[in-house]
Amino acid sequence: MTRENIHSAIDSNRPFVISMADGKDYAVPHRDFISFTRKGTAVIVSTEDDKIHILPLITMTGISQDSSVDAR
Repeated sequence: MTRENIHSAIDSNRPFVISMADGKDYAVPHRDFISFTRKGTAVIVSTEDDKIHILPLITMTGISQDSSVDAR
């Protein structure tokens, strides 16, 4: 996965899901829920209940648009 892939998903202004190599998925309902680390090698995804997940790009296996994610 590349930064450009993530930026494309963010720029689409649609909810999306990041799939990881360990089989976990992380929903990104809105661009305010994701940011890049300073070096750009990982993203920080926050949840509605204020938990954060630091996801290295190298372990991401895919991004999919997901209409079931709550787009608040």
